[in-house]
Amino acid sequence: MAETEFVERSEKPAPRPQLNRGTAPGSHVSPTVLSGVVRAGDFLAVALSAVAAAGLYLRLVLGQAEISADVLFIGIAGGAIFTTLFKSRNGYSLARLSSMPWQARQTALALGVTAAILLAAAFLLKVTDTFSRGWAIVWATLAVGFVILSRVVLRAVIRHWSQRGYLTRNLAIVGAGKGAETVIEKLRQSGEDTVSIVGVFDDRRTRVPSSVGGYQVLGTTDDLVALARTNRIDAVIVTIPGHAVARLGALLFKLKRLPVDLKVSADWMIENFPVKGVSNLGPVVLLDVFERPLKHWNGVLKWIEDRVLGSIFLLIAAPLMAVIAIAIRLTSPGPVLFAQDRFGFNNNVIRVLKFRTMYVTAADNSGAKRTVPGDPRVTSVGRILRRWSLDELPQLINVARGEMSLVGPRPHAVAMKAGGRLYNEAVSDYLHRHRVKPGVTGWAQVHGLRGEIDTLDKARARVDHDLFYIDNWSIWLDLKTLAMTIRILLSGENAY
Repeated sequence: MAETEFVERSEKPAPRPQLNRGTAPGSHVSPTVLSGVVRAGDFLAVALSAVAAAGLYLRLVLGQAEISADVLFIGIAGGAIFTTLFKSRNGYSLARLSSMPWQARQTALALGVTAAILLAAAFLLKVTDTFSRGWAIVWATLAVGFVILSRVVLRAVIRHWSQRGYLTRNLAIVGAGKGAETVIEKLRQSGEDTVSIVGVFDDRRTRVPSSVGGYQVLGTTDDLVALARTNRIDAVIVTIPGHAVARLGALLFKLKRLPVDLKVSADWMIENFPVKGVSNLGPVVLLDVFERPLKHWNGVLKWIEDRVLGSIFLLIAAPLMAVIAIAIRLTSPGPVLFAQDRFGFNNNVIRVLKFRTMYVTAADNSGAKRTVPGDPRVTSVGRILRRWSLDELPQLINVARGEMSLVGPRPHAVAMKAGGRLYNEAVSDYLHRHRVKPGVTGWAQVHGLRGEIDTLDKARARVDHDLFYIDNWSIWLDLKTLAMTIRILLSGENAY
């Protein structure tokens, strides 16, 4: 780096930066508070719309003298459901609140789902006759109108506040090194327009750059403290590497006197470890690196899915499985089922069941020898079963026994190879796919990665898809995979 990019720290005070409008203390509007206010407003809009609809329709149209207290109760329930659904869609974030098309679509969708939930509840409680359909229609119309009108007004307010700088968070960065460059570049790439970097500060006396990532180095942390006394600084990000414990501790001790959010950049750690968040175990503060897949309610949903759908599929397939068993018995000597050791959950070996598709004398129990197109080891019935993947049906028994799931990474034979090497040796992340139960079908298979894996590129691609499935699991992803499996089976792609 050229010497001209560095300056000696002088004793002259740093020039005071030109901050945004709205930088005076107390001139900032918290997006969190704004989100809460909007959410409370939505709750009131939906709840009071129920009462207003009752006044307009029940009294004026039906001539009822009194409005039942049940109307208010249903309105409160509707408001709670609507705001919960909207929040789950991140609808109260500043970016979402600024997008009118998104707000209009999601408002209609959330109110539709709210109506469906209330209707289902009324049906289960057998009170559907208590409420007027005309009132419900007027209620929904008023609720949509109030929410959309509030968004039109809110958008104008947000635009005005943005121009005044009231929604902008002023950040100061401490540490004029690579960490600061990384933070600035990531903020720039994010396109976040509600963040303004005031400048960079560094306590080193020599070889301090005059700017970092296009932002001027304004002085030391003493200068930062002085600046924060008269200007609004919302957060300070310290980019000192974590191994400089003493230096980091001294900086935090000095800066904690400021009325700001004091944060330490963890990019130095994330570069080496995939930190996902921070949690507490009692009084112990922990960095979350990996989380156990399918825990808590996700595990319950997955268990229910496997037990309920697995049982249904097994009952439906039972007659067909009986016919296949008879065909195998009549056309070639040997057992109907073929059991093979394969990797299961947590790298434990399980016995996976299949219909036998090869001659007994030619079967490969280890799975080391791949099946190829026109393989002479495959029987005539076996070719038909493999063409439509019917040989996999007995794995529904593995699902019923709790050894497999309907959807998950496909179980591989323990001796399976890729590129001439054992699979777990050829692909570094291979064993990570066994953090969940293997599946009868999987995300990799519905994306064309079924059948023979004869190259390392194919092996890595299959593992990548399996890991994506594990990290992004949802009940909807499983249902989508099952639906896509039907299309893949009908195509017969890579089946032999």
